[in-house]
Amino acid sequence: MATQTKDYYGLLGIKKTANADDIRKAFRKHARKYHPDVNPNNKQAEEKFKEISEANDVLTDPKKRKIYDQLGYYSDNIDPAAAEAYARGGGFGAGGFGGRPGAGRRGAHGQEVPIDFSNFDFGNFSGGQRGAGTGGSGGFRDVFSSMFSGGGMGHESSGPMPGTDIEYTVNVGFWQAIKGGTVRLNIQRPDGGTEPLEFRIKPGTRDGQRIRLAGRGNPGARGGNIGDLYLIIRVGQHPVFSRDVDDIHIAVPISVAEAALGAKIDVPTIDGRAQLRVPPGTQSGQKLRMREKGVPSATKDGVRGDQIVEVKVAVPQMRDERSKEILREFAKLNAEDPRAELWSKV
Repeated sequence: MATQTKDYYGLLGIKKTANADDIRKAFRKHARKYHPDVNPNNKQAEEKFKEISEANDVLTDPKKRKIYDQLGYYSDNIDPAAAEAYARGGGFGAGGFGGRPGAGRRGAHGQEVPIDFSNFDFGNFSGGQRGAGTGGSGGFRDVFSSMFSGGGMGHESSGPMPGTDIEYTVNVGFWQAIKGGTVRLNIQRPDGGTEPLEFRIKPGTRDGQRIRLAGRGNPGARGGNIGDLYLIIRVGQHPVFSRDVDDIHIAVPISVAEAALGAKIDVPTIDGRAQLRVPPGTQSGQKLRMREKGVPSATKDGVRGDQIVEVKVAVPQMRDERSKEILREFAKLNAEDPRAELWSKV
């Protein structure tokens, strides 16, 4: 983890009071914009993606975030006790102990993390003697042991650090989401490398569905657990069908005669042709339901959605005088004003 000062909050465009959900949402928003898969061969976008990933890694980990808020930067080599001592002291001052540079602890990159002893009581160390019993002090060695992990001055933290989770947006086709199948993609790793990944999606996978692959995230430091991989599914559109969760919607034209007299018509479904009964007197824009002709549920076995058919009455073109005469005769026999109800409400 880099130790130079970086404004992680600014990188993600969030306030310092942001909660964990706010941080994750901000990261996902920026990740979609700067991800290497979206910006191939763009070094600037790749560097930006690494920066926001680093910011997300630190700010979503409560312990790392606390150290970052205290020091203004984070490194895996910073001991939490040292950061606490800095926060209590209100600043590093001119150097470290006694104002001498170099008295602080050093990180993996040689940077100094000094400790402010201005509020420390050195009364127990007068005369250079060590105290005894429960009321005495263990001397300088014990003081430094409490500040630096490992029991002695200069030792670094060696505990395992869990790996970070990864989120990837995966685009799948309309039919692939309905039928299910194998999806292949390459995962970008923090070291700049890529890892091929193959996984199966269930029939009926929905747009926006979140799939968790345990142990496929980033590796942990010093033997820590591997993070998880979360795949966000984005389903493509179809020129005829539209989908609402597990229901399929389609607009189907019908003739004036079919609408007036009723009819049985063939309509497309995701399984092929199916017959639909149009009741007599059906109006344009009316919606008819076809039970269990929708998408198989990805979460409930044996359950399917419905198909919703919106009928559109197609007005015929009058191509000859005979047709016009018949229509005029029809109008005389059915002399009703379709706008009568409208006028009654004005």
